[in-house]
Amino acid sequence: MKHNIHTHESGAVNGWVVTAIAFIFLFLAAAGLAVWALMEYGGLKSTFDNQVNLKSAEAAKKQSDEDEKKFAEREKQPYTQFASPDEFGRVTFRYPKTWSVYEDDTGKNGRSDYKAYLNPGVVPPVNGNNRYAVRVEVLNQNIDQITKQYQALVEKGTLKVTNKEVNGNAALQYEGAFTDKLRGLVTLMKVRDKTIRISTDAESFKPDYDEIIKTVQFNT
Repeated sequence: MKHNIHTHESGAVNGWVVTAIAFIFLFLAAAGLAVWALMEYGGLKSTFDNQVNLKSAEAAKKQSDEDEKKFAEREKQPYTQFASPDEFGRVTFRYPKTWSVYEDDTGKNGRSDYKAYLNPGVVPPVNGNNRYAVRVEVLNQNIDQITKQYQALVEKGTLKVTNKEVNGNAALQYEGAFTDKLRGLVTLMKVRDKTIRISTDAESFKPDYDEIIKTVQFNT
């Protein structure tokens, strides 16, 4: 009988130990799961916060860029009047007051071509490497001679040519790639025995260029 009681007590103790171990295991598992869930939540929250901050920063930059663009456009007003010498047809147009103009001396004697360069801020030195917002040229060549310079590019498809009318005067406008490194626009107009060529060296100036072309006038 004593042996049976001892066995019963031993079994009860062993059962309690197993239960305690199982409880501890479940507790540790639950604690581990809670820690994992907390870390996962923290990671997700951090990712979400980063995404929110990134979107906020992007929105703020977009708004800042838009405000800066609007400010730059307002600063261009009122437009300034450009005029070439009378012996070159007195070409006139309006351009942003925030731009500068440099006139090449070569046109002043009336025998060579007239050239002027316009650019926001300061006009870079005149050479073959620099690009300009707008170039103005009155060339001592008839318009047919000038169009021949672009014919091959038109046939190749790198340039598109369209007929325009600028304040009642016929014009030809070329747009596209003039070289591997230069994409822009050129507008040609006939004045007496000469040719007016107005161009931009960068497509980014097209909005300003279009506004300038709209105001071009000259003595026929």
